[in-house]
Amino acid sequence: MNGLVFEANARAPVSAPERADVACFVGFVRRSGAPLPPEIQQWLLEQGWGKPLALDNVPVPIERWSDFARLFDSEGTYLGAAVRSFFAQGGRKCYVVRAAEPWPTKASRDLRATWPDKLLPGTGEQFEASPRDRTTWKGAAHLFGLPDVSFLCVPDLAAALAVDAEPLPPPVQVPASPEVFVDCTEQPPRPGEALTSTRAAPRCDEAGYERWSRFLVRLKTLLSRHVREVQLVAAIPLPGIFEETPYRFLLERGHLQRFQSAFVQLVYPWARTPGSGALPEGLESPEGLLTGVLARNALLRGTFRNAMNLELADVQDLFPLMARGTLSTPPPVVLAGGTVRPLLERVSMLGPSPGGLRVLSDVTTSPSETWRQAGVNRLLSVLLRAARRVGQDVVFEPSQARTWLALVYRLEAVLVRLWEVGALRGTNAREAFQVRCDRTTMTQDDIDAGRLVAEVEFDAAAAIERLHVILTVAEEGAISLRTEGSP
Repeated sequence: MNGLVFEANARAPVSAPERADVACFVGFVRRSGAPLPPEIQQWLLEQGWGKPLALDNVPVPIERWSDFARLFDSEGTYLGAAVRSFFAQGGRKCYVVRAAEPWPTKASRDLRATWPDKLLPGTGEQFEASPRDRTTWKGAAHLFGLPDVSFLCVPDLAAALAVDAEPLPPPVQVPASPEVFVDCTEQPPRPGEALTSTRAAPRCDEAGYERWSRFLVRLKTLLSRHVREVQLVAAIPLPGIFEETPYRFLLERGHLQRFQSAFVQLVYPWARTPGSGALPEGLESPEGLLTGVLARNALLRGTFRNAMNLELADVQDLFPLMARGTLSTPPPVVLAGGTVRPLLERVSMLGPSPGGLRVLSDVTTSPSETWRQAGVNRLLSVLLRAARRVGQDVVFEPSQARTWLALVYRLEAVLVRLWEVGALRGTNAREAFQVRCDRTTMTQDDIDAGRLVAEVEFDAAAAIERLHVILTVAEEGAISLRTEGSP
C-alpha cells in the first residue's frame, strides 16, 4: 500500500422546495468547451434531460460563479454579468436556462426584437407552454419543473428591445508626461480611465417601452396563473427619449398599469461592477444585483423581511443617480381612478446613502396597499409552498372531519413556526393567525368533488392590514389560492 487517496463524492445539487433564495436566470450566452461536472450530469439525468452537451434550453443548476464561468462564455454578456452579481451579493444557488446564442454584435433592432420570444415563446401577451407537456418548456417555461425557484430574471430583455445605438466618441487620450522623480509619500493624480467599450448602453424609445411592457405581461401571466411562488425581478430599461427617470413616462403611457402585480418587482437604476466592464458603457442590468440581495436577505434574516437599506457589495457606481426629491415626490401625472405614488413606492430603487450604496426600497408594482411591500408577497409564497406539501400528504384521505382537523393542525404548525421567527405579528399565536377547515368553508358540492377548502387569516409583520387567504386542495394535491385584494 503506497498511501491513502481521498476522493470527494460529488452530489447532485438538490434543494428543498421551501427554500426562498433560489433564482432562475433566462438569457443568451454561448456554451464553452468545458465538460459538464459529474454532479450536474447526474442532476440532468435524474430530471429526465439526458446528456445535453450544448445545454440548449435546459435548466442548469449553478452553485458557484466559477461553475457558470467555466460552462459558458460569459464575457460581455448581460446574462453573465447578472449571474456574477447574484453570487457577489450573497446568492447561493440559481438555475441558468440558455435560451439561445446571443444576437450578432451589430444586429439591427428588427432582428434583436425577435429574441425575447426565445425567453418565453408566445404571441402578444400570451405564452405558449403547458405545465403538463415538457416539450413546450422553453425559456422561462422551465419554471414548471423547478419547484424550488423563488425569483425569475431575464437580464437581456432591455438590450434586445433597445434602439440602434450610435457608437460612443473615442476616449480622450491623455498626453504622455516625461518621467520625473516622485516622492513615494506623494501619489500623482491618476488619469481618468477610459471606457472598455465604445458601444452605447441600450436605451429604449416609445416603441421599445411598448414591447417591453407587453412582454412583462406575458411573464406575469405565467407567474400569476401557474407559478405563484415565483417573483419576476425586472430592470427598467434606460431611457433614450428623455433625460429624467422613465417612471413618469411609464405612468403616462399606461405601461406600468398594464403589468402591475405583486408578482412583478421593478429595479432601477443600472450599475457598474467589476463584471460589467466589457458591456456597453460598462453598465449592467441591475436585476441580478437585487436578486442576490434578496437571496442574502432570505438566508440571513428571512425572506419576509424588507430588504430596504441592505448594502450593495462589489458595486462601483450606479447610473443614473437619482435626486432624493425625485424619489420621494409623486410625478405630476393624472391617472383615472388611481393615486400616483412616488417612485420609491412602485420601483425597488438602488442608490447612495451615508453608509454607501444600498437598496432604497423593496416594493412590488401591485396597485394594492396590501401587496405593495415585496416581503409580504414573499411570505405568502413561503406559506403556499408549505401548504402544498401539507396538501399532498392528505390528498388521498377521505373528505371527513378527521381529515379536515388534521389539515388544520398541520397548517397551524407551519404558521406557528413563521410566528416564532417573527414573520407574523401578535403577542401570541392566537392573535397572529387563524385556520379553519370545516363545513363553514366548504359546500356539499366541494365535498362531493373532493375539494378541501381551508381559510387562513394572518397578520404579516409589516405595516399592512390583516390578510385573508383561502387555500383549496384539489386533485393531485394541487393548491389554489384566493385572497382579499388582488395580488
